[in-house]
Amino acid sequence: MAQASYDFFQLRFFIAVAEELNFRRAAARLNMTQPPLSRQIRLLEDRIGLTLFDRSNRSVRLTPAGVSFLKSATDLMQRAEYAVLTARQAERGDVGNVVMGFVPSASLHFVPQIACALKRVMPGVKFEPIEMMSYEIAEGLQSGKLDLGLTRSTAHGQEIENILLVREPFMLALPQDHPLCEKQDLSVRDLKGVDFVGYSSERGGFLKDIHRALFATVGVTPETVQEVSQTQTIVSLVNAGLGVGLVPQSAMAMRMENVVFRSIDAPKEFNSTLYLNIAPNRGTPLNEKVRATILSALQSEAAARQGAA
Repeated sequence: MAQASYDFFQLRFFIAVAEELNFRRAAARLNMTQPPLSRQIRLLEDRIGLTLFDRSNRSVRLTPAGVSFLKSATDLMQRAEYAVLTARQAERGDVGNVVMGFVPSASLHFVPQIACALKRVMPGVKFEPIEMMSYEIAEGLQSGKLDLGLTRSTAHGQEIENILLVREPFMLALPQDHPLCEKQDLSVRDLKGVDFVGYSSERGGFLKDIHRALFATVGVTPETVQEVSQTQTIVSLVNAGLGVGLVPQSAMAMRMENVVFRSIDAPKEFNSTLYLNIAPNRGTPLNEKVRATILSALQSEAAARQGAA
């Protein structure tokens, strides 16, 4: 029984002859002489135990086996070339999968910015954003389930790298008929005794801590009527007229009919941060390029926003 094995260069020779149906033209196409080409075709036929060409002094034709073999050989060569191409792209960091956990408040502005930047700059990368809580992101980074994270505070864990992306001021979200809308310049002191929708300690803990420290520093105690975990919920309750809310500037991406966002004077050290968290052992070209793209997109956008202000 013939040994069904062959080399890729023999497939390339076979395809050239099959497409030209002329050994002389095929040899010229391959930049070689005709005798070694003929030898390799015969060796290929011997190895697979099939006659691929009907040869005569005047013509060369594919046999039925040759017609079938041409289709498979062409497909095999294309897949081999694609395998080499994708391997080279992976080596350069142009293709691959990146999984990023993000806290819900980052979904309003920052995650869309990142997704658009990666699609524009790295179209061969599959980006998988997953909404999670901060502690879940830290666990995912440590376990290797996540490549990146977006959190409001640094993610704690062995060898997790944290890069500050953004410092954004807090904005006051008010119902459009609220008395404070009439005030020219707002400060945190204006919130004394005002119905306030704030963050809960359970799942909005980091922003809750900032609010608590801010109010203690200024010496103001709003009238907290509701505490919730997510920025989106605060803005929705403000829209319903329940009270006012102090939210990160990126929440202005939420457009609701009854909500007005106003700047509020507060000590500069009180702001909302956003960190890019990087899992251990993520020094591949892909992850380095993704990190650079995210940094460029968000930091450039933040600089433009500050310049406009």
